[in-house]
Parts: sequence; structure tokens; C-alpha cells
Amino acid sequence: MSTQSLPSRAAVVIIGGGMAGLSCASSLAQQGVNDVVLLEAKTLAHAGASSFGESRMFREMYSDPVLCRLAQEANRLWREEEQRSGEILRQTHGLLFYGESWDEETIEGSIPGARRVMDDQGIPYEALTAQQIVERFPLKPRADFSGLFEPTAGAVRSDRVIAHWTRTARAAGHQLIEHCPVQAVDPSSGRVSLQSGEQIEADQVVVACGIWSQLLLAPHGLAPKLEVWPMLWAHYTVDPALADRYPQWFCFQKAQGDDGGLYYGFPALSRTEDGRPKIKAGIDWAPEELRVAEPNAMRKDPPPRLVQLLDDFLFNNLSGVQERVETVISPYSMASDVNFVLDRLAPRLSLFSGGSGQAFKFAPLIGTSLARLAMGLAPTVDLSCWSRERDAVRI
Repeated sequence: MSTQSLPSRAAVVIIGGGMAGLSCASSLAQQGVNDVVLLEAKTLAHAGASSFGESRMFREMYSDPVLCRLAQEANRLWREEEQRSGEILRQTHGLLFYGESWDEETIEGSIPGARRVMDDQGIPYEALTAQQIVERFPLKPRADFSGLFEPTAGAVRSDRVIAHWTRTARAAGHQLIEHCPVQAVDPSSGRVSLQSGEQIEADQVVVACGIWSQLLLAPHGLAPKLEVWPMLWAHYTVDPALADRYPQWFCFQKAQGDDGGLYYGFPALSRTEDGRPKIKAGIDWAPEELRVAEPNAMRKDPPPRLVQLLDDFLFNNLSGVQERVETVISPYSMASDVNFVLDRLAPRLSLFSGGSGQAFKFAPLIGTSLARLAMGLAPTVDLSCWSRERDAVRI
């Protein structure tokens, strides 16, 4: 759709066509708000943004009891989303936390911390020894490793979800306009200026463009303190005889030298074009020298050293891994406390940012909360942990 079809006014303008923007649009559609324009600089959930791909984890296994409760609320909303869509949007196959057990929290928490929270909140899990992990999965844990298996966790089929939200928004009459980059936002008036020179006057603006939100908000002193991390993930073909046995997993190891120690992987959810089963795996850290404050300064090509570290981990710690067939860099917008920003910044302006690669599992809660802010309502749950005013993101 060209910018010639843009209206001069809209009730809500959403900037960004990834997870947060589309889930907000879908939620507004469900609430009967139809005068919505979503502007995306490239294409919806494009390959250069953090919402790209086929799968994301969902879980309740958190070391932080607040995030655990918010994950439980998100899972309740996911069930409602699946009922509305008539599709299977999540696959429940469990999640294995395994590796070294120490009480220092990482980007994904810790094994002891997660166990304490699950005990406290009555979330079912199995405690596994290294030998039990070997007997159950094609993994090669060290003898001192231990594990926690959450049977109710699994994978969000993010590609299906993006398609569902897109259909829902368009069916409500929303304009989802691709290849339409935004130049500036005026928080006071709600005016959105496009790079084409056109403008839209909005009653409410929702900024949900990931790492690029900083560029729109910094001129007004509203940008939260965030870093951009280039995060590596890849697909690997695996032995068909083992394809059904790979778990969804996260491995905790203490950093050693330039190896951050944190790795994750998914079951064989898809196949290559020639029919070979493949798993997705990635690194859950970025070296400090690759972290940047300026979004357009992020490295976009996979760093060879990180590719080597991921290859070494996969080939040495999983059985049946054959060949890396795709390598991707995704931009993670990261706060120092590894938490999100979802808040109203001005009477006409709301923001979601700082997704840290973990936000998709919370998508229905994020979309509903952004939609309520755009409708002049408060979120239905306490989201103070995602406040723009907390110390971790104040500049």
C-alpha cells in the first residue's frame, strides 16, 4: 500500500509492525477500535528485526516471581487468543533448564532461582540429574550438571501468530502500511511525520518499533536507557532418527573467556526444503564490544567468533547434529535489568521497547496493555516492573 492512501487523521497510529505493534493492533480490533493506522518502515516482522522467525519459547520457569506471575497471565491470554484464531499458536512439549547451578542470576535467571519460584507458586516440574538427562534426551551434559524440566512450557509459533494478528487487524479495517518509515513524532500534538513529508494527526500514538524507538524519542528526552545487542541464532540439520527426541532447552554455564556460556535450543519443529529435520539454537549473550547505543550502528553480519562458539557448543554437546544451514543476527533492545519498557510517556504517547529477546512469550499481555493505554485505560495487571521511571532505564 502506498503512502497516497494515508489518512490525515486517525484515532491511533502504531509505529512498528513487529510483535508489539501487531499484537496492539489486534487487541484494538478486538475492542472495536477500527480507526487505526500501523506504519512499518520495511515489511511486517521483517528479517532485520527481532520478531522474525518461526518460534519463540513460552514458560513460567522464572527466577523472578513477578515475571513468573506475568507469564502466567500471558499464558491465560494465549489460550483466549488460540480460541479466537481457531489455530494452534503454541506447541506444548516442555522446557529443560540444565547446566551449572549457582545463585548468580543470568539473562534467563538461574536453576536454583527458578526452582525456588516454582516451588513457591506450585508450578509443576521435574528435577533431573545429568544421567537422567542423558537417558531422556540426545544431550551430553557434564556429570556435575543438573536440570529442571517444566512440562507445561513450549514454543510459540511466532510466524503463525504474526499472520493471525495481521488478519485480525485488517478484518477490522486497520491500515497496515509497509515501506512507510516515520521521520518524527510530536508527543504533545500526536503528529506523526513521515520521511515522505506527509503527516498524520493521531489522538494516540503507540511507539513499538524495537531498537529504532530510540531515534524517535531521543529528540524529546523520552528515550529510555537501552543498549542494542546483536544476538546470533542458527538452524542445524539433525539425524532423523533422533529428531523427535530433542527437547526445548536452555543451558546455564559460567562465562569463560569470550564464551558467555548461555545457550538455548528448540525441538525439530521444521524441515529444510529437501525434507531434513532441523533444530533452532542460539547464543544468549553478546560481547560487550558489539553492544551499541545507536540502533543503526549494530553489526548485521554474524561475527565469525560467535558462529564458531555456537557450532562448538552444538556439535560437542548434542548428539546427531549434522550441518548448520542458516545463520541469523537479531537485534535485541536491552535494559540493564533485562526487563521491558511498557508505559505511557506523554498524554498522547505510549511505548513498548527493551524486549530483550524475551518479549514474544508475553505478547498478548503486551498488546492488550498497549491497546488499553491507547484507549485511555490502565493495564489490567500491575506492570510497574516495566515502568519508564525505574532506575535501570532512566537517563
